[in-house]
Amino acid sequence: MRSRSTAVLSLLAVSGLLLAGCASTPSSDATPEKTTPAVSVVDSSITDPAAVGERVGADGLQLEVWSGIVPDEAAAGALGDPDEGTQWVTANVAQWVSDKGLTGADVAPVLRSTADDSFEGVAVPQQNVDVEMKPDTSYTYVWSYAVPEALVDPSTLVICVGDGDEGCSTLTK
Repeated sequence: MRSRSTAVLSLLAVSGLLLAGCASTPSSDATPEKTTPAVSVVDSSITDPAAVGERVGADGLQLEVWSGIVPDEAAAGALGDPDEGTQWVTANVAQWVSDKGLTGADVAPVLRSTADDSFEGVAVPQQNVDVEMKPDTSYTYVWSYAVPEALVDPSTLVICVGDGDEGCSTLTK
């Protein structure tokens, strides 16, 4: 019985080596080619924001909201209590740039409210944002915003890549 087990194990080991050799042998006529994934940037605005998970952009800046927490009571643990009359709102996003020399702080998105067009929430990072971003590379950021209590409504909050009316996404599904 022992010799049969040894024979079976030897046969399996040899088969595994042959398969591994076939898998690692490059084809002579195939040349490696660097490919970039297809990127679809969705047209969006403050009044017609993209959905969570869609990539938006403007002026060489892009972002994709992964999730939003409205309101985010846990943010006080990392950032301290918000100013009187405000609540923390948090957005978890992936961000890209097309130009060199920009840091996360340079590309911090702005939070807006469709209920009050004068509101512009300033991003407060929950991580180091001084790292220089490489073009076309995804970076994950967690941004929090102190939002007046009257505007803390998930259906009206929109995060945008800049000052304009494009490159905007909702925070919640």
